[in-house]
Amino acid sequence: MTSALSTEDVPSARFGLGEQLAWLRRKREDGGVHVDASGAHHVFSHADVERVTKDPATFSSNPARVLPEDVPNMTEGMMLVADPPQHGKLRRLAAQAFTPRKMRDLGPRVTEIAEGLLARAPEGGFDAVEHFTVELPATMIAELFGIPAADAGAFRSLVEQIMAIEPPDLTDEAAVRAAADSALGGPFLELMGYLLQLCARRRAEPGPGLISDLVRARLDGERLADPEVASLAVQILQAGHLTTAAVLGHALVLLAEHPEAQAALRADRALIPGAVEEVLRCRPPSTRLQRYTTVDTEVAGHGIPAGAVVVPWMLSANHDDAVFDAPDVFDIRRSPNRHLTFGHGIHFCLGAMLARVELTGALNALFDHVPLWTVDGVVEYQESHLLFGPKRVPLVVSTTPTDRRDLP
Repeated sequence: MTSALSTEDVPSARFGLGEQLAWLRRKREDGGVHVDASGAHHVFSHADVERVTKDPATFSSNPARVLPEDVPNMTEGMMLVADPPQHGKLRRLAAQAFTPRKMRDLGPRVTEIAEGLLARAPEGGFDAVEHFTVELPATMIAELFGIPAADAGAFRSLVEQIMAIEPPDLTDEAAVRAAADSALGGPFLELMGYLLQLCARRRAEPGPGLISDLVRARLDGERLADPEVASLAVQILQAGHLTTAAVLGHALVLLAEHPEAQAALRADRALIPGAVEEVLRCRPPSTRLQRYTTVDTEVAGHGIPAGAVVVPWMLSANHDDAVFDAPDVFDIRRSPNRHLTFGHGIHFCLGAMLARVELTGALNALFDHVPLWTVDGVVEYQESHLLFGPKRVPLVVSTTPTDRRDLP
């Protein structure tokens, strides 16, 4: 559980990032740290965001440091919010599922799933979120973990319900207690219950997938208990599902808004990896993180006391003109591209390579089967501290490819 941001002076990104990017630019130009109404300290420059995210000793990921004393910590033992040395042990276990070789080997399966989804999509146009961007990573992550196909729909629904929960302001004890009570009786508990049952089945009858691997794994010479396996699985399932779906949705919108880039990629598939990185830079699926100070410290000359909430903005860092030339331009040939979308330091996204494999495979399938796409109307976005992504992407599919004579 982490605290909600005060959005009193942070422009909404419900219909795009224009106003929010302008606000972030002003904050970078002010040269410092912004303290919101709840007392959270927002950090904006690439250098400052990088510093905060790579220093877990000063900027902890564990929200227990700022929770009221007798409120249950729903994130206890979770890798995503663990500090060293516990974090390193859990990450080494989870990394078994995400080796470079395993991720590369998934490429053909990504293509197969993507092509099947496109073949079933309505002709002429369809909502890409409903028919493509969510289904592809949901299928991949369920298969990776060995979730039975019959359970995939219910599993996805539970993950989406959890990701949609907006955490409370940690300075509001009543709100924190209410949120903890709700979580203990809601979809989080249901998903944990399902995974505990699956752990028990895999102990009795090992099968393919990471759940089976984890119940047999050892940490410091001892096997993980089923609740530890289930907790670790919940985090990876959440991180590997809707975040990739959000980035894929952003890619479709950006390439619809930039038909010259869409045509260039269709003509030269070698440009796709660079385009994926540029989508990640321009539209991170999580625009900001949260950290918790362990000692009195300072950022950009601004004093921050121990026990404070710090909010490093990856979206702002990714648009810092001290690092990126013309940062507001979508440039699929941008190099180097030092975006911080996958984080930095010990919490660098474990599923980064899987996301890149899925995005590359999805774009290749689209270019093979969809001559040209545009977006019909204004795209509406969902925005929370956990996720920023399109809620609906109404694609219009053309049967005529872009005229490549106009390419630069």
